[in-house]
Amino acid sequence: MPTPTEDQLAVWKQLQWATALITGRFRRDLVGAGLSLEQFDVLVHLAWAPSGTLPLHELTASMIVGDSLSRTGITRLLDRMDRDGLITRTVSTTDRRRFDVSLTPPGRQRFEQAWPGHADGIGRYFVQPLTPRDVGDLARILDRLIQANEPRPPAEVR
Repeated sequence: MPTPTEDQLAVWKQLQWATALITGRFRRDLVGAGLSLEQFDVLVHLAWAPSGTLPLHELTASMIVGDSLSRTGITRLLDRMDRDGLITRTVSTTDRRRFDVSLTPPGRQRFEQAWPGHADGIGRYFVQPLTPRDVGDLARILDRLIQANEPRPPAEVR
């Protein structure tokens, strides 16, 4: 692979900077709702799951901040959320070696209190500065980057 050009590096830095700025704004907004970004990440995935429950491995794989937390960090996060009554963890009914994570009624209430402000932030920090064409172009570009970088299952052994 060739070394990135100056223009490519400049765009990479812009992507990093835009992500950091927007994420920082979301972190500050969520503090006002009494949640960390990591807690909100858990709540939003559980709230949007049809049953309000996800297997632990699916939850952690879908979390936006999942890669930035160690396995111990995720365990501590879930321990605090369980202690605070926002979630529960139970042994999976389909595989007793795994756990399911469920949203509790207080967890759903906390999510529903935080969501309107978060949705407003999405509008202010992301949607408002972009034209509809920008959004379409960005969706296409991000889709290409996601497709190129998503983990692939290991090749089957024959």
